Amino acid sequence: MKHSQGFTLIELMVVTAIIGILASIALPSYQTYIQRSEITEALSMAATLRENVTQYYVERLDFPADNATAGVPAADKLIGNRITGVVIEAGAIHVTLGNKASKPLQGKTLTFRPAVVSGSPRSPIAWLCGYDEAVSGMQAVGSNKTDLDKALLPSSCRG
Repeated sequence: MKHSQGFTLIELMVVTAIIGILASIALPSYQTYIQRSEITEALSMAATLRENVTQYYVERLDFPADNATAGVPAADKLIGNRITGVVIEAGAIHVTLGNKASKPLQGKTLTFRPAVVSGSPRSPIAWLCGYDEAVSGMQAVGSNKTDLDKALLPSSCRG
């Protein structure tokens, strides 16, 4: 009697089903990972501009009304691979995603707001990212225009 070697059709079907299940779980997680990594460009762009806003506040104890007052280029000149513009409004920094960013991120905004100590304008300011709220004794300055999904933001920006 001859002994055949190889896999049966059932064994091959089970392996194929397992691979399909693993792929269906992994792909959405990978897409979220890619989108979260794209948001890091907004974080680094805002970090640079926060210095300008902070310096303006230290010198005048007030926040810049717009890009020109803060001494930075116009919104359409503050662009990057995944950023279409950055607007400063009353001290808040609004970074708009676009260009090479993933489709779900196109046109979405991430806001960074300064927070000041209530009743002590000379105290150092803190910065709030996205949905984060000011702690007791501090108040946020400017409006929050963040419209990104919380799951895509770093934990410090989720609130």
